[in-house]
Amino acid sequence: MMFGTRQETALRGRVDWLMVASIAGLVACGTLAILSSASAVPNFGVLIQKHFLAAGLGILLFLFSLGFNYQVYQDQAKTLYVLTLLMMLGVLFFGSIQRGQRAWIHFPFFTFQPSEIARIFTILILANYLDRRGGRVQDVSTVFGAFALAAPIMALILKEPDFSSTLSFFPMLLVMLFCAGANLGALLVLAGYGSITLGLPLAWTLVAMNPEWQSFGPIAYFMSLTAFGWPLYIGFALIVFGGFFLWRLSVMARTQIHGLIFVVATLVASAGLGSAVLVNHQLKVYQRNRFVAFLVPQVDPRGAGYNVRQAQIAIGSGGLWGKGLFSGTQSQLGFLPERHTDFVFAVIGEEMGFLGAVGVLAFYLMLVWRIVNTARVARDRYGYLVCCGMASIYGFSLLVNVGMCVGMVPVAGIPLPLVSYGGSNLAVTLYALGITANIYSRRYAFL
Repeated sequence: MMFGTRQETALRGRVDWLMVASIAGLVACGTLAILSSASAVPNFGVLIQKHFLAAGLGILLFLFSLGFNYQVYQDQAKTLYVLTLLMMLGVLFFGSIQRGQRAWIHFPFFTFQPSEIARIFTILILANYLDRRGGRVQDVSTVFGAFALAAPIMALILKEPDFSSTLSFFPMLLVMLFCAGANLGALLVLAGYGSITLGLPLAWTLVAMNPEWQSFGPIAYFMSLTAFGWPLYIGFALIVFGGFFLWRLSVMARTQIHGLIFVVATLVASAGLGSAVLVNHQLKVYQRNRFVAFLVPQVDPRGAGYNVRQAQIAIGSGGLWGKGLFSGTQSQLGFLPERHTDFVFAVIGEEMGFLGAVGVLAFYLMLVWRIVNTARVARDRYGYLVCCGMASIYGFSLLVNVGMCVGMVPVAGIPLPLVSYGGSNLAVTLYALGITANIYSRRYAFL
């Protein structure tokens, strides 16, 4: 009798209605903002038609993945991995170029960006890997194995080149490994590698902004490391020599630091330097300008810093209640570029005001909270890890997109899922959230 009561209760609660409400609220707010901000765009009719088609497809995908047993993804993880690699290779050969990136595949009635679904598949693949290594998750090899699985996909996305999508893989990796119980030291190693890989190109850009700095010898040599030549090889040699010198110094000082730490630090620094040079060669001029605009917006207020400045004006002018839909001067008069894609949150701040912006943030925080709650009640470790990955990418997207609109982080070209315009992003996000909803619906073993 108790079992029957529990089963009836579980059947009534198979759908997380708070999650559904937050999704519906975000899609509704995003649709209103897109209708308003894109109304002055020449191809407004086609754009809106594509948005509603993507929303309809996304709803179908959400319902499909809601009813599809998520554990099948674990059984077919190898197939998913091969499919992801083939898909990313295919876009490099057969994809079309937009905004300097070969990242889209054109079909007769729609355009698809494979990197969107590749990121979701990577979560499913990594969750399977970490679940199967549950007894050895503390091994350093687990961390490097997870990175090795994701690295080919990241490299193919970077080759497009899509630096923003590649960037989102790092927090996803770290969060999933941390939630799996990976060794903290190994996570610090991975974080150090990522910091060097991403930090050095930004440092090179910063130095390039100040030519007077380059008259100083060490800085001049630092700039020369960007080329594949003898300065780079000397850099590798200096890293190895520095690691050996510090190890000998620790031995002479009779410290308790294990020699393996110096070996690992040397390897991480060398690998990070090599990866940083590769990333530096992939960065486009407009991507560097985004970083320049973040550091010194007054240098080029009509160029690289224009988008952020206009977004800040739009949000600040909205006041408490906003100017009203279709009444925002920054969006309607075209002062705010990318107003229906990357900077749609600025449109919401201007036209819906502080209350509208807070409402969108509340919907988003509720969505992330429900994903985290789904991880807590998941019936197995695989579902738990999948939810951890989902929470990381959507939490990261929220922080970066809103942060760049208010000038707190560099412009990264990362849309606000469910809100920004983008057919692939909207459809894939709803599909991914359907997987999360399925994990919630199967939280009891007998369902």
